[in-house]
Amino acid sequence: MSPDTANPTQQPRPTQPHHAQQKRVAVVGGGIVGTMSAWQLARRGHTVTVFDRWNTPNDRGASAGESRIFRTLYKEGPEYVAFIQRAGRLWQELEAAQSTQVLDWCGGLTIGRPDHPDVAAVLDCADELDLDHRVLDATAMREEFPAYGVDDDEIGVLDPNAGVFRPELAVLAARDESIRLGASYRPYTEVLHVRPFPERVMVHTAEGADDFDSVVLATGPWAGTLPGLGDGVIRTKQLVGSWFPVRDLPLHEPGRMPISIRRHPEGAFSAFPCLDGVGVKILTHHLEWPPIDGVDDLARFVDPHFIRSTEAAVARLMPHLDPTAVRVSTWTEGFTPDGAPVVGASPEDDRIVLAVGMSGQGFKFSPMVGSVVADLVTTGASADALAIMDPARFTSGAPS
Repeated sequence: MSPDTANPTQQPRPTQPHHAQQKRVAVVGGGIVGTMSAWQLARRGHTVTVFDRWNTPNDRGASAGESRIFRTLYKEGPEYVAFIQRAGRLWQELEAAQSTQVLDWCGGLTIGRPDHPDVAAVLDCADELDLDHRVLDATAMREEFPAYGVDDDEIGVLDPNAGVFRPELAVLAARDESIRLGASYRPYTEVLHVRPFPERVMVHTAEGADDFDSVVLATGPWAGTLPGLGDGVIRTKQLVGSWFPVRDLPLHEPGRMPISIRRHPEGAFSAFPCLDGVGVKILTHHLEWPPIDGVDDLARFVDPHFIRSTEAAVARLMPHLDPTAVRVSTWTEGFTPDGAPVVGASPEDDRIVLAVGMSGQGFKFSPMVGSVVADLVTTGASADALAIMDPARFTSGAPS
């Protein structure tokens, strides 16, 4: 399967010329959104410093977990699709620049009954935008993708322009490309305060204070620790991934097993092909991801009820896996009330740009988030910005 992201109407818009006014920009947060922002800012000729309280990448924030999904048939809404398609082109540019592969275009499936809201939304998205896809009945699913168990009344909607990321390697690629273009990184440096003054924005750490022309807050699940939005707008949640041993490895490798979003009365989850040669990752959706007060409260041990429920779903719906979770991992993500990210100028000061609250969506389109951020820093506006991500929907333009 191969990506269909070459439509010239879906290309990322040209970056700003390098003779535009160079600025000193701090990026707070070294996950995928922060490193992509650093890459795009450095491409535009800015002097970029990235701060992270841990290293880059790390296993606490939303860029952890071994695998992530890229998909184009988007159940969250067709308004995202052009943004995602442009992101696909930027992912290819990054891979070419770094001579690496972080995204395997293995395709993606949405599996369930045709009347399930998520299945129907994917079909509606494909029809509205005339996107490439195939609808497979249960018989075709069993023949073509035997890794997935399906009932007779279920279908699979195949998105050929989908795939699986290796997120940690993706963060490394964006980091290294931004460094190649001049960005610098300060790991293990917690930002304590960001304070705007008339002619500069100060970034305070335990090591002192530095002044910048602009600051990008790409703090992921740490978003509540710095200014920008009112209390409680972004909630930190614990995500849980479980890995199940494969009984037939070739059936579960990316060449035979697309990523999937599964919707069934007995379980809802995302499934990822085997990347480690041992297990398939399952990210459970039918159980509420537990809210936590902050990343420091992230539990490394998971309630057995959560794992047993996941194991039961795997036993029922993944016929060639051993339904025993041999590895369980937790990490965090920041979620907004409406499930859409927050990307735009802070209501407190337009020299502070917010790129937070990705709500489990951000990885796939992070290069475009970085591009919008770089546009906002460079010119104060971006033709690629999506209204659905505007911070003003939570602030009404009023300072928090």
